[in-house]
Amino acid sequence: MKKMISLVVLSLFGTLQVQAQSAELNTRAAIAARCTPSVNPLYTKDFKWGYELPEMLLKFTEMYESPKRLSKNAYFDSSTQTIRLPYYSDRGGDVVVDESFVQTVARHIEKGLQLDVVDAVFFPDMGHSHLLIPEKLMQEKYDRFPVQAMSRFYEEVFRDSQIKFLYHTAEQLKMLDENNQVLPDPRVRHRHRTRNLVGENHTQAEMSIVQNPASAANTASEVSGYFWWGAGFNLSANKKGCFAYRAHGRVYYFDISLYDLEYDPSDGGW
Repeated sequence: MKKMISLVVLSLFGTLQVQAQSAELNTRAAIAARCTPSVNPLYTKDFKWGYELPEMLLKFTEMYESPKRLSKNAYFDSSTQTIRLPYYSDRGGDVVVDESFVQTVARHIEKGLQLDVVDAVFFPDMGHSHLLIPEKLMQEKYDRFPVQAMSRFYEEVFRDSQIKFLYHTAEQLKMLDENNQVLPDPRVRHRHRTRNLVGENHTQAEMSIVQNPASAANTASEVSGYFWWGAGFNLSANKKGCFAYRAHGRVYYFDISLYDLEYDPSDGGW
């Protein structure tokens, strides 16, 4: 077995009282009223690596107001009255999710912002996730799904309270100097220290932070006791987004997709 990277678990924040707000904003009726597929996708070229923090926050404001949204985003199918995440047809097709999954992800966003370990909900910051599946559960259940039934795998995982979601935050924030040392700015140091945000998979989820001292960017890629499933879901906030979260006294909207950002085909695939 591959040697696990040593990770240090920090505080669970369980004693911090954070009001649960996401459920009331993401009822099935509320989702049905606003959730449509995107027609103007975000591309990799819409972002860059190495944002200074003020620049990243300005970019978030720009992209929130932009017509561009995650491609192949979750949508509400009125014919079946279900929330569906588009997925490869040869791997089982659309993934059907419950509103409780949406409420859980919205809670993760709200708590990340309220705990001051997230600044913006899009790819340069909190924009993608990985799945942490208990090793025993992976062996006994999830390792048995064939490739052609991967959509059913995701449906089961997204309903399983034993699973955790790990978000790599500060993804494109400039945190290191030319010698791979963390920049002296206190906010950058805080974001570097807290960049691996983990949420439980239920609507009353609490959050935790893990660290990887072996990585200059503090990027976790393994967690002891869990199977690391790299292909999680992606997030991006947009005023036309399907789902809702509260932050800073207002309501924001966001999308979820199982597809990563793509290259713009009009630029020859770059």
